Amino acid sequence: MVRPRQMRVALACACTFATAAAQQLPDEFARDGSIIPNPGSIGTLPMLHRNWTTRDGLPQDHVRSIVRTHDGFLWVATDAGLARFDGFEFKTYGLREGLGAVAVLTLLEARDGTLWVGTVGGGLSAIRDGKVVKTYNTADGLPSETIDTIGEDDQGYIWIIEGKGARLKDGRFELLPPLPFAGDQTPGTLFTANDGTLWVGFGGDKGAWSWSQGKWSQSPPKGPPQARKFCQDPKGRIWTVDAGNNLWCCEDEKWLSFPRAKGLTGDISSLAAGTDGTIWVSFYRSGFRAFRDGEYFTPITRGTPFGDLAEVVRVTPDGQLWLGSSTRGLFALTPAHLKVQLVENVQGSQSANFIGALGNLAPGTLLVGTQGRGFYLMAYSGSAPVESQTDPDHNSFVNSIIHRRNGEIWAGGGGASLAYRDGRMVSLPATFKAPAGVWDLYEAGDGTVWAGTSGGALHAINKIARRETELGNKGYPIKGITSQADGTIWVGTRGYGLFSKSGGKWPRYGKAEGLQSEVIRFLYTGPDDTLWVGTAGGGLSVKRGERFSTVTTAEGLPDDTISQIMEDGEGRLWLGTNRGLAILSKKEVSQLKQGDTSPVYPRVIDRFDGLLSEEFTIVPPTSMGNGQMAFATTQGVAMLKPEDFHADESTPPVLVEDVLLDGRQVLLKEGATEVPPGVMRIEFRYTGLYFAAPDRLRFRTRLLGLEENWGSASPDRDATYRNLAPGEYTFEVSASTGNGLWSPVPAVVRLIVQPNFWQTAWFRVLATVLVLGAVIVAVRQRERRKASRRIQQLERQQAVENERARIARDLHDDVGASLTQVALLSQLARSSLAKRPERAGKHVQEIFNTAKEVTRSLDEIVWAVNPANDTFESFALFLGAFVQNYSHTAGLRSRFDVPENLPALQLESSVRHHIYLATKEVMHNIAKHAKASEVRMTLTLEPGKFHLVIEDDGQGYDAAAPGVPDADGLINLQNRLKQIGGTCTRRSSPGHGTSVEMTVPLG
Repeated sequence: MVRPRQMRVALACACTFATAAAQQLPDEFARDGSIIPNPGSIGTLPMLHRNWTTRDGLPQDHVRSIVRTHDGFLWVATDAGLARFDGFEFKTYGLREGLGAVAVLTLLEARDGTLWVGTVGGGLSAIRDGKVVKTYNTADGLPSETIDTIGEDDQGYIWIIEGKGARLKDGRFELLPPLPFAGDQTPGTLFTANDGTLWVGFGGDKGAWSWSQGKWSQSPPKGPPQARKFCQDPKGRIWTVDAGNNLWCCEDEKWLSFPRAKGLTGDISSLAAGTDGTIWVSFYRSGFRAFRDGEYFTPITRGTPFGDLAEVVRVTPDGQLWLGSSTRGLFALTPAHLKVQLVENVQGSQSANFIGALGNLAPGTLLVGTQGRGFYLMAYSGSAPVESQTDPDHNSFVNSIIHRRNGEIWAGGGGASLAYRDGRMVSLPATFKAPAGVWDLYEAGDGTVWAGTSGGALHAINKIARRETELGNKGYPIKGITSQADGTIWVGTRGYGLFSKSGGKWPRYGKAEGLQSEVIRFLYTGPDDTLWVGTAGGGLSVKRGERFSTVTTAEGLPDDTISQIMEDGEGRLWLGTNRGLAILSKKEVSQLKQGDTSPVYPRVIDRFDGLLSEEFTIVPPTSMGNGQMAFATTQGVAMLKPEDFHADESTPPVLVEDVLLDGRQVLLKEGATEVPPGVMRIEFRYTGLYFAAPDRLRFRTRLLGLEENWGSASPDRDATYRNLAPGEYTFEVSASTGNGLWSPVPAVVRLIVQPNFWQTAWFRVLATVLVLGAVIVAVRQRERRKASRRIQQLERQQAVENERARIARDLHDDVGASLTQVALLSQLARSSLAKRPERAGKHVQEIFNTAKEVTRSLDEIVWAVNPANDTFESFALFLGAFVQNYSHTAGLRSRFDVPENLPALQLESSVRHHIYLATKEVMHNIAKHAKASEVRMTLTLEPGKFHLVIEDDGQGYDAAAPGVPDADGLINLQNRLKQIGGTCTRRSSPGHGTSVEMTVPLG
């Protein structure tokens, strides 16, 4: 779909403005200010219009046909495709949507709701529920695939008139029934009346015939010789046009004729009947007219001539007039119930149309004060400047005009205060003259004129003198003066609230008394003496007792700045704001007077009604004495009849157009539509149908199953929901035109969101069982881990105890035994010292050797238990040094092969201790039994373990022979390695030495 980038609104003008020379009254103004009727205004119809073109989404600007279907959509046929319009956007239909061709000539909605589309070269297409369901061509019996006229008879058969004509019956087109007259006359046009009668127009002199109940008839006779176009008015009368472009009407079994409109040269291309009985006639490339009561009227719109644009004209059931043009797209036209009259200014100043004051001179004539261009006389047909006796520079800015009870008209502004007399502005006598800088004038019931100035001074002017009063000595400008029946005078200031005069005092009212803004713009006393206050930014306030109740935009006003207030004869309140003229209903006015500030829903007059500016100036609305009211704006004077503007109590139809699942459109089904599992985003797109002012449409939505209350009103036409849980949902959308009334029957879409397998009931049961099982397993694992940690703790404690026992045992076995030996040798040395000194010297040497051995044993014990030696690298270096030293002592050569880079691994002290003792035992066996000359130790690493191989080049032995030497030693080695999780193997053969391999796990 294509959303319009803008909606162009043109305003109506009733007739050509009268021209007048500066400082002269035009001919239509009399000296007393009354207006002489302008005969030039007869035969025109003021109209407003809106326009849509290709820039707004229309497929092409040449419009051929227009139909509004029963579902409320407007369908527009163009040379580049068919468009469905909802007042907001166009949806285009072309070849991809199933049409046989894009150039569309004609449209017809049948009684069953099918929209029939006639194309150029693409046959006849049928559209139902917004989709092309079938396209008929010559293979289906069509005499031609170019269709420019379609009709439906009372039996539901679809007729076309190309070639000899045909009608659709049982899925195929067949020739039309025999014509009612002899000859080779082809029908020229078709029209289906409200009762199902099919009217057929013929050329030549055969005129208009009707087909009903299976037969032809020509009733009444003596009708038009030709019938080219048809329409039917609200009274049921049939209208047609002949070859001479004369209108014919069939009424009471008679044909009446009316001559063609003068000044138009083109043939009549279309007829349409308005809901008020007006017959709208479009002349091909020549313009269009309204025909009513035997006369033609020319539609007049500001700035847009339709002379060469008219192609087709239609009136939809809601009374909306539509015009399809040849080059400018689609137009919507409505009668202009409001006229904006601009001040004519020969100097071309725009400030002349910024209205500062209004006064009624005579029925239909206004005295207008501008902001910068002085005074003008204004009527419905034009305006002219007013001559001034004083310097124009002193009265160019006019702020207030009052029509006094004695008939005098006074005016005040930035310069001198004046009176209107004999068609001129003259100075007031000095005794009664108001001061300069007057912002407001008001005449009280006793004849006193109150004048408020820009400097905050309030002057009371009567027949005796002029008195001045300072309100609060604040200097705030005074704007807004009124009085109540008891004589109380109310005065508003621009920033310091309200003052009232009662009993000689001037009490002040401000925010503490309920006003939301102390910048006062307008005061008004209603017919029932109710005081209304318009503020800047604080909305509308009404006095109740000693306090004020207030409504603002939060309660529904179009704007919080209120510059004009007036109550009409029906009890409605008219409010001039910065965003249009708001009308509160009598019921809403009554509730406000009672202090009820519930939401209000005003009828707002804005640019759609013809205003050039939606900003109203601080000027009291003025009666023009002819049933019209005048309202001042920043661009001219708005003139209207209050009775022409009433609240729109309609509720627009609303429908859901599309539902998208993760961006993909889904086909909606009867009942509920299933949403597959895994959908993350569901988007609803909807629209409402209100062609009078589509920008006023507001929508509210809710998704039952997720939310019960309606969302806030919004102009948005889509709603998105994410990550909906499985279940059933009902989406509802309602629309309103801003009048507080919502569609009584919302558009509804029902969805069933399917669950993922893990969201199903069986999965929940299974998951519950699994979770319970997992909890049980987790508890058991936890208990096992606790037991395992306890076991490990006990094992560590046991390892500590074992290590302590081993250390004690080593200390006892090695160190203790050696020290005992030292003690014995010391005793022997002492005994032999005197008698056998040479033996004593041997004993001392033995003591020395034993002490060295004790020192070495202590070093080994300390090395084994020292945590600093737990690294694999430290272990390898220690073991290599031990083998080297032991070999050197035993007179053997030694070699030690280790990897170049040793990993940073940790070895427990028990592992190092057992490996050391095993190595020591192997070296002892080599020195004692092997008769070797060289020892080689090799250390290699594999993932998770290491190998220690000790080889000698001694005599070796036969491992399979009985009496293998040191068999118990091998068993001891295997047992020792087993304690640390390792293994020990020995290989030997006679003459080839012996190899002992120890494999120890790491970690």
